[in-house]
Amino acid sequence: MTIGTLAYVFLFLIGLFISVFYLEYGTVAIMGLLILIPISMLIFLIFMRTRVKVQVDSKNPVAEKDDMDKPARPAITMSVENKNSFLPVTKGIAKVVYENRFTGEKGKMKVRFSVDAGKKRDRRIPIPTMNCGNLAVKVKKVRLYDYLSIFAWTVGKDYETQDVLILPPMREMYLSQDRWYNRTMEDSDRFSLYKKGDDPSEIFDVRDFVDGDKIQRIHWKLSGKTGSLMVKEGSLPLARVVYAFIDLCIQGEKQEAHDRSNLLVQGIYSIAMFMIEHHIPMGFIWYDRERDVIHEEVVEREEELLWMFQELFRCKKTHNESELIDRYLAWEKGTQLENAMYLTVCDHGDLENTGLVRERLEVMDLRVRGDEFEDQE
Repeated sequence: MTIGTLAYVFLFLIGLFISVFYLEYGTVAIMGLLILIPISMLIFLIFMRTRVKVQVDSKNPVAEKDDMDKPARPAITMSVENKNSFLPVTKGIAKVVYENRFTGEKGKMKVRFSVDAGKKRDRRIPIPTMNCGNLAVKVKKVRLYDYLSIFAWTVGKDYETQDVLILPPMREMYLSQDRWYNRTMEDSDRFSLYKKGDDPSEIFDVRDFVDGDKIQRIHWKLSGKTGSLMVKEGSLPLARVVYAFIDLCIQGEKQEAHDRSNLLVQGIYSIAMFMIEHHIPMGFIWYDRERDVIHEEVVEREEELLWMFQELFRCKKTHNESELIDRYLAWEKGTQLENAMYLTVCDHGDLENTGLVRERLEVMDLRVRGDEFEDQE
C-alpha cells in the first residue's frame, strides 16, 4: 500500500463523515469527486500499462576497478518504452536484487523512473561494489503508478539475470621471460618469438655468415640473391602450456577474506595479461568443492581470459587446505607438466611436505609486489 493510497483513504473517510452529517449539495459533490478520482486514475493506469514495454540488458559485461580501495560501478540498463502518445509515465519503480557469486554478498535496491509520452528512456542502474567476482543482477519487478500514486500495476517481473564481471586494476608484473618460456625437447608447434634455438624446422632469424657457423645452416637460396653468405638461425621450441594452480582456500575473517580474494584475482589477472602479451599460453587449474571436480581452462587470448573468470567465479571454494592439495595431486597424476605456478595469498608452511612443491613448480605469493617475483624464483 502506497502513501498515496493511505492519503486517499484518509480523505475519503473525512469526506464520507462530512457528507453524512452535513447533507448539502457541496458535500455531496465533494464525495462524488472523491469517488470519481480513483476510478479515473485506475482507468488511466490500465490503459497506460498496456502501452509500456520494459527490457533489461547489460551493455558492458565487464567492469574494471580503478583502484583496489575504491568500488567498481558496474551497471545494467533498463529500457522503458512508453507508446502512449498523450499519457506520460510520471512514476515507476523497479525492484533490483544482486549477488556476487564469488564472495556471496547480496543486496537489493529500488530504482525510480519516469518516461515522457511517446518516448523511450534508457535508465542506467549502477551498483557500487568493492569486491571482484561475477555480479548477478536481476530486475525482480517493475511497477507503474497512477498520477496520484493510489494504485500500482506490475508490468514485468523476473527479467533475465545480467552477469557483470568485476575485475581489479592490473598491477605491474616483472616475470622472468627466460623462466616461463617453457623450453622443451619434445616436438612442439610453438616457438619463442624472443630467443633463438636449435630447431631447424622453424627459422627464427637470418643473418650474415660468421666464422664458426656450420655449413648446414647456410641459406643457399637467399645467399644467391644477396651475393653474400646468409645463415639460418633455428627456433626455440616451447611447451604448449604453462599451468597455474589457483589456491582458493582463502582464510580469515569476512573483510580480510574479501581483501585476500581481491588480491588473488588481481594477481591472476595481471599474470595472465603478461603471458598473453608475450604469447605464452596458460592453463589455469582450480578445484570446485560443490561439484568435486578440477577445472582446467587454457587461455591464449584476452577473450578466453574473461571466459575463464566467468567459470572461476561460479565455483564453490573450499576452506580445507589438505582437501585442495589432495585434489591437485590427484589431477596431476599422469599429467606431464612443464613449468608451473601455484598462485596463493595464504601462508602454507607445510607445502614442501605435501609433494606439491617440486623443481618445476613455483609457489608465488601474490601478496608481495610484482617486482619481487624475480626474487621468489
